[in-house]
Amino acid sequence: MSDKTESVAEIEKVAAERLSRHLHFSPDTGFIQLFDQRMLLMHGDSIGELRRELLDRLSVRETRELLTRLGYQQGFADGERVRRLGLKDIEDGLAFGPRLREMEGFVRNLPVERMRFDIAAGEFYGDYFWHSSWEAQAHLATHGRSGSPVCWMMNGYADGYTTALTGLQIHWRETECVAMGHSHCRVIGKPLSQWQEEGDADVGFLKVEAFVSDTEEAPLNGNGSGFEGFVGISPGFKRVANLVRRVAPTRSTVLFKGESGVGKERFTRALHSISPRAEGPMVALNCAAIPPDLVEAELFGVERGAYTGAHTSRPGRFERANGGTLFLDEVSSLPLPAQGKLLRALQEQEVERVGGVNTIKVDVRIVAAANCDLRREVAEGRFRQDLFYRLNVFPVEIPPLRARLEDIPLLVKLFVRSATRRNEKTVRGLTGAAYAALFDYDWPGNVRELENLIERGVILADEGESIDVDHLFSGGEELGHGSFHVGQDGKLIPKVYLDDHQVDKDLAESLIDELISTDTGYDEIELMLFERVLASCDGNVSAAARRLRMNRAQFEYRLKKYRAENSEWNKRG
Repeated sequence: MSDKTESVAEIEKVAAERLSRHLHFSPDTGFIQLFDQRMLLMHGDSIGELRRELLDRLSVRETRELLTRLGYQQGFADGERVRRLGLKDIEDGLAFGPRLREMEGFVRNLPVERMRFDIAAGEFYGDYFWHSSWEAQAHLATHGRSGSPVCWMMNGYADGYTTALTGLQIHWRETECVAMGHSHCRVIGKPLSQWQEEGDADVGFLKVEAFVSDTEEAPLNGNGSGFEGFVGISPGFKRVANLVRRVAPTRSTVLFKGESGVGKERFTRALHSISPRAEGPMVALNCAAIPPDLVEAELFGVERGAYTGAHTSRPGRFERANGGTLFLDEVSSLPLPAQGKLLRALQEQEVERVGGVNTIKVDVRIVAAANCDLRREVAEGRFRQDLFYRLNVFPVEIPPLRARLEDIPLLVKLFVRSATRRNEKTVRGLTGAAYAALFDYDWPGNVRELENLIERGVILADEGESIDVDHLFSGGEELGHGSFHVGQDGKLIPKVYLDDHQVDKDLAESLIDELISTDTGYDEIELMLFERVLASCDGNVSAAARRLRMNRAQFEYRLKKYRAENSEWNKRG
């Protein structure tokens, strides 16, 4: 192997070590996380069988285009996430791609030579051997020898990854394939325009711009009408959104059910904004926040002189919501007398102010919300049965955040964007450890708690730096169970959160083992510690300083000092 190839291998080894810290396994929550996205550990044989059925039902060309498109979407998403890691240069980022696909179990990459590129000039060239290709083996197992290359998902992934990272439309063509009888697979990557200029028919079916499905920033599956500020990809979120869309055009009463903080009022505002009443007022009342003796006045209004202190007449929430939507949050908190009058107002569509003698016609759509079981409240005599049936026309259950963890990355981006704007501050997003902690947390306060934690993180993080675990969980929250990451030997290593700091057990253990076997001075020991901690924090100086209970300036000064001394020692040695 040439020195160049060895250099490439060393770069990719470092890339593998860094990437392993962004892969987390959390068996207690049923989540595998790479960066900020959910992953699945699936049976290769099952996917191979799906691939076989696609080939049997569709043409080879159609199957190839479908699987290439799928690979491209995966590669493009990974490329964008790697770009956000704050890499030193493009070469480092390009080394991450092969390692990512290896971590995902698809292939073993071996560079034939170092990738050459000049992004400004639009130039790129890459040459790789692919060993142990899952796609080639799956094709051989189901269809036998092929007359053409079959690693379509891998090709698409390489296309998408390098395109996202470089900003150039890169296409990798498989020139040799194990499924064709070669000893290995081999791919060559060049700008798509160069392949086309060379008249290569192999890229005729490619529509690169159509491969990208960037749904990360798209609210509610790309349909943002009325759902601005709403994001979600989980089945639970999609189900609620679909129900809201269905009921919005009607006049029906809606009852949102779910734990406190799941977003009942936000869904109500979304429902109102896409309903025929969108031009009318949207009025909200938290029934639990109103003293029992003032509930009727708040709902129905009050006439001057109705009671001591009523110096002027004023409309209630029903009148103010006329022509629009009235949201009654925590409706179970209404006292029984007020429940009876609310029922009459719903049935008759008219109200009578406290101390008044005239009825006032209103045209109001009612949306109610409850964070308790109203049927149980009825059974125990605390809620009127007839009112329950009146409110329960179209019930919508909103699942808690712990049941839709897939939505966390999108919600985090939304909340970081709004919190940084509100606090006039810039942060680089969340560290990998912080994302792992979010997936490990039980979320008793649901989406509202997540929003508050992100606000706290933005405030505590240093300007221009990333939000870390201790920024988020500094208010006494308990991380009930840890996740795992992959060590350098491929084994799962538990991640624990101790004293609000991420502790990487193998880091300390490996450093101790190394020190025991060497004659090392104190300053050299401290330099090794600083370097290891900095590497474990992906080069984030502020995060490394926090782990060592120092401020950033202290850490930078001592690291610079130790590095200079170490350089002098090496010269003398």
